[in-house]
Amino acid sequence: MLGQINEWFFHDLAGIQDDPSGPGFKKIIIKPAVVGDLTWVKASYDSISGKIVSEWKHDGPSVTLHVVIPTNTTATIYVPAADSGSVHENGLPAASSTGITYLRMDGAYALYQVGSGDYTFTTTLPSAN
Repeated sequence: MLGQINEWFFHDLAGIQDDPSGPGFKKIIIKPAVVGDLTWVKASYDSISGKIVSEWKHDGPSVTLHVVIPTNTTATIYVPAADSGSVHENGLPAASSTGITYLRMDGAYALYQVGSGDYTFTTTLPSAN
C-alpha cells in the first residue's frame, strides 16, 4: 500500500514524471497537482542524472513552483496558470526568461520547455467560476 501512496505523492502531487520519449529521466515532466486544501508540497527524486526537485506553495490565487532539473537533462514544466501572461520566472515574464521556451496552454497549465537548472515560477491560478 505504501507504494501507491508514494506514487500518488511523487507522480501526482509533486508532478515528477519520466517522459517516455527519452531514456531514464533524460527527459522529465513536472506536472504538479495543486488540489484541495493543500497549501504546499516539497519532493525530490534522486535520478541517475541527479536530483530532481519539485516544490510548490499555494497562497490564495497565487502559486510559486520551484523546480530543479539536473545536468544533461531537459524538462517540460506544466505551470498551473490562468494564462501564459500571468507566469513569471525569477521575477521576469517566463516567456522572456533565458533558457525557457513557452510551448502552449494545455487546459489550466502553461507549458514550458527548459534545460538543466534551478527555476522559480510564480503565477495566478485560474478562477474557479
